[in-house]
Amino acid sequence: MEQGFGDIFMFARFLPFLKIMGAQKVVLLTHGSLLGVLGQFECIDVLTNQPECADVVECDYWLGNMSLPYYISCANKYAKSLFPLTTKKIVGSEGYMDAKPSNIEPKIGVNWGASRNILFHIKSIADHKMYELVGDNAYSLSPEHDGFFHPLPNDGWKTDWAVTASHLKAMKGIVTVDTGTAHLAGALGVKTIVLLPKEEYICWRWKNGSWYDSVVALRQEEYSKVPELLRRM
Repeated sequence: MEQGFGDIFMFARFLPFLKIMGAQKVVLLTHGSLLGVLGQFECIDVLTNQPECADVVECDYWLGNMSLPYYISCANKYAKSLFPLTTKKIVGSEGYMDAKPSNIEPKIGVNWGASRNILFHIKSIADHKMYELVGDNAYSLSPEHDGFFHPLPNDGWKTDWAVTASHLKAMKGIVTVDTGTAHLAGALGVKTIVLLPKEEYICWRWKNGSWYDSVVALRQEEYSKVPELLRRM
């Protein structure tokens, strides 16, 4: 699987399409921290993070997960009907992953920092800005530091996305910037507010189509809506 964690969660919804198209065996090669959360897809025959294992080496066809929508667009009418791709309906937008909720006290979860790549400073906001919008009665979903917020249990959630998913399912809702947290929460069907960056830096993911029914994406001039949306959560 390719690109960042958010891209992997976002396009995992299309994995069953491979079996619809007749693939006899699907081998998924991905990051070790994702094995638990992606293992719930029944269409996967072999799940590994070892590129040299026999099942991976002997595959007769390789495909990046973000290319799956292209092959859906080339498929027959029956396959397309099972995996709709329009701006109004995208398969799995109602939540296509699941997790058993953890036993933490229900609160809002917050993540103010994007992944540490070239867009980190563009997508991230200051922790005090998140505090102004949400208050301090929230869990930190930042792997770097907890800022003004409550820490989650030290149970390995920072290195295992399946544990993170369990905590997300137990929360009242999520407020996050555009990062992997947003996509995992959306995939789980958890009510989520995504705080977008400046207009010129907003990713195509939030401009084209409704990818997650449970997610509301706010532009910077709309951040003032957060308290009311949280009250409704």
